Amino acid sequence: MKIFKFFPLACAALMMSACSSDNNIEGGATKPGSDPQYLAVNIVNVGTTPTRAGEYENGTEEESKIKKVRFYFFNGDGSPYLIKPTGSEVTGGENVNWLEVSNPTDDTTTPGTSTSVEKITNAVLVINGVQNAAPSAIMAVVNPETVEPATLKNGATMRLSELRKAAVGQNFYKKDASTGALSDFVMSNSVYVNTGEDVCASLVAGHIATSQETAMTKPVDLYVERVVAKVTANVDLNVFEKGNGTNWDATQYGTKTAVGKIGAYDVYAVIDGWGLADENGKAEIEKQVSKSWTDGNLGFSPWTTSDYHRCFWEQSVALDAGIGGNQPVNHLYKDFKAKMNDVLYTLPNTPDAKITNVYDNNVTKFLVAATLKYKDEHDNWHLAEICRYNGVMILGVDNLKTQVALTFSKYYTSTDGSTYTQLTKDDITFAEPTTSMKNYQVTPTLAADPTGTKLYYIKESDGSFTQVSKDVVNTAIGADKAEIRTDGKAYYYVPVKHLGTTGTLGEYGVVRNHFYKITLNGIKGFGTPVYNPDKVIDPTVPSYDNTFLAARVQVLQWRIVNQNVSLDK
Repeated sequence: MKIFKFFPLACAALMMSACSSDNNIEGGATKPGSDPQYLAVNIVNVGTTPTRAGEYENGTEEESKIKKVRFYFFNGDGSPYLIKPTGSEVTGGENVNWLEVSNPTDDTTTPGTSTSVEKITNAVLVINGVQNAAPSAIMAVVNPETVEPATLKNGATMRLSELRKAAVGQNFYKKDASTGALSDFVMSNSVYVNTGEDVCASLVAGHIATSQETAMTKPVDLYVERVVAKVTANVDLNVFEKGNGTNWDATQYGTKTAVGKIGAYDVYAVIDGWGLADENGKAEIEKQVSKSWTDGNLGFSPWTTSDYHRCFWEQSVALDAGIGGNQPVNHLYKDFKAKMNDVLYTLPNTPDAKITNVYDNNVTKFLVAATLKYKDEHDNWHLAEICRYNGVMILGVDNLKTQVALTFSKYYTSTDGSTYTQLTKDDITFAEPTTSMKNYQVTPTLAADPTGTKLYYIKESDGSFTQVSKDVVNTAIGADKAEIRTDGKAYYYVPVKHLGTTGTLGEYGVVRNHFYKITLNGIKGFGTPVYNPDKVIDPTVPSYDNTFLAARVQVLQWRIVNQNVSLDK
C-alpha cells in the first residue's frame, strides 16, 4: 500500500457517496473571503487487506511512481468548481477546475505510519476559487499526461459525470520506443459500493482550513488504483521441462508427456511464447460499478469493501463489432513471444453475462504459441506439421497435397492436348482463409503455372478427355477445406479466470489493479492450426478437436488472481 500526502489543497477528498450522478453532492463549505484554502490529502494506493494475507502484492517502483497528480474540483451539483489561474487574475476562458502537483517528494518522517505503507509523498497546493464558496468534492488522476489529451479535455473544464463516465481512453502507461521500458502508470479514484451507493469522490466538509498547519492536523485520505491489470505466466515443472538442445532449445519449455499421437509417433508441444488475445482496446478513467451486484451473483466474497476502500469487479467498456467500434484487440501469431515470468499489462475486460462457452466469448484470453514436435524410430526429432483433410489427420504438407491430388484423380493436366498427366502434389497449393471460412482453415487450389502452358482436363468414364477451365478444377478441389500447422505451429488458449466460482458472472474477466498469475499445468491435443505466422490470431478452437489447455490463475494491490491452466483447446 502506498500513501502520498499532499498539502494544502483548497479542496477536498475523494470519498463521496451517490457518485453515479452529478446531483446533490453534499459537503461544501463557505469560502473564507479571498483567503487561500488549505487541505491536507493522503493519496493512498488501495492495497493489503489484513484478513487476506498473501493475496496482495506491492507494485514495482515504476508501477507506483507518481510524477504528477491532477486534482479535479466540483460544486455540489457536479459542475466544475473554477480555479483562478496561478499568478494572475481571473480572465474569461482561462479558468479550469483542476490543479496539478508535479514530482512530489517522499516523506519518511511521518509518525504512526502503518508498516503496509510504502511511502508518503508531500506536496503543497493553494487553491483560489472563482466562487465565494468552497468546493464540495475532489477527484484525482495520477500521471495524467499519459492519457490522450482529448480524454481529459486538457485546457478545459470537466463535469463530475464527464470524468466518471465520458473519459474513455486507450493509453494508461508509457512505453519507451527504444528500450521498451514502461512508466507513468495512470491511477484514478478507487470506486466501490457502500450502503447501497457507489463511492468515488471525496467530500471537502470538515477538512478545509485557512492555514497549512491546521490543514495538516485533519488530512483526507484519497484512495487510488491503477487503471490497467497485470498478467504473468509460468509453467508447472512437474508437467514441463526445459529442452536439452536435441529435442528442443534449452531456453524453451516442452511437455514431458505427449499431447497426442500422429500415426505411430508421440507428439510433444514446445512453448514458443505466450500473450493475451481478445483484449479490450479502451477503458474508462474511473471504474464503473453496479449497485445491483452481490457476492452471490458475482461468485466471490466480498466483492466490495468499504473497510479497504475498493471493490473487485467492474463493468468494462463495451465491445462493438461494428466498423470503427471498440473491437477486441488481437495480435500477430509471431508476436506471442513473452517468456515465462515476463509481465504484460492489459485493460479491464469483463462480461455482462455469465460465460457459458469457455472458448467462444469476448473476454481476455491467455494464449500460448507452440511448436509441435515428434521423435522418429531413429530418435531424431522433427517438426510435427500435422494437417487435416476430410476428417483425416495427415503428417506433412507434401502428404496433404498428395491426398488432395488423389481425391481428385479424375482431373489431368496437359501442355499439348495429347499427353495427359494426373494431378500430383506439385499441382496443389493452398490459399489463406476468407471471411466465410474458419480462420484456421485453408483452401486447396491449383498451383501457379509460370509458363502459362498448362491445360486442364477431366477423364470421362469411357477413357476420353474433356478440357475444362482452371476455375472448374479450383471449384472442385476447393470445396473441402484443409488445415495446416506450418512448421508445427499451433496455439492454445483459455479465458483469464477471475475470482468467481464456476458458473457465476465473476468467474472470468480482467479487472483493473489486479495481478493475474497464471500457471500452465497441462497441454493436450494439437491446438488450433497456424498456417501463416504473420497473420492476426482471432482465437478459435476447431469444432471437432479434442484439444485442452489447463491453467491455474492466481488473482492480487495489485490484488492477485492465481490461475492454473491446462490447455486442451
